[in-house]
Amino acid sequence: MFLEEYFSIKPNEIQPFELFGRSHIIALLCVVGFICGFTFLATKNERFRHFYKWFLLIAISTQEIMLRLWKGVFYELRFEVLFNLQICAFSIVLIVIILIKYNQAIFELLYFWGIGGAAQALLTPNIRVYGFPHFRFFQIFISHGLIIAIIFYFLFAEGKRLRRGSLFRGIVFTNLYAAGAFVINKVFNTNFLYLNRELDTQSLLDFLGSGPGKFFWMEVVLIAVFSVLYIPVLIRRKNAFHREPSS
Repeated sequence: MFLEEYFSIKPNEIQPFELFGRSHIIALLCVVGFICGFTFLATKNERFRHFYKWFLLIAISTQEIMLRLWKGVFYELRFEVLFNLQICAFSIVLIVIILIKYNQAIFELLYFWGIGGAAQALLTPNIRVYGFPHFRFFQIFISHGLIIAIIFYFLFAEGKRLRRGSLFRGIVFTNLYAAGAFVINKVFNTNFLYLNRELDTQSLLDFLGSGPGKFFWMEVVLIAVFSVLYIPVLIRRKNAFHREPSS
């Protein structure tokens, strides 16, 4: 009975998710603790770093397969579920690629998508009736926590950095991706990137209004978030410049 309720698409006994409730706060603390602790260990021990990279690859792939099986096969055999084009879902595909074979351009895009998108999803997860201890509750915090953990792994354990112009390229590509998602939404009546319909749960998008004006504010937020994420890159670049010996 517990397993049936745990995986149920419409749980009866499990309480709905409460935004910033006790279980939400504990989950956020666990995610932060995991990322900080394991990233630190990966920077200190080469053998652990190798193990951790494989763990991240297996973990993020496994949880995504389980989500597709749970929602896309057992309950909702739909295009929108099986071929999810949301930013975080597509980020996972890109993450698997660079964990197997590193690509600098993909990493730079994932830096903005991964931290910006996953952080928002962790703070305002779209899980509605799936409170603790439902499968979906664990899955959404594990998946988005792993996205950020992997970005941090590349930054701190492998020392990857962003190139000049990565902010501009990230903004342009995200807009092109959003335009493609908007067309797909119109054709298949989907709602990728939440461009064509309002969410039925609380999120940061609630503050952007509705109608055509929403797209303007979404663009403003996109540029603002990406710019904030780029500040550490500028600071590090400036510090590195000042440390260079004069000729």
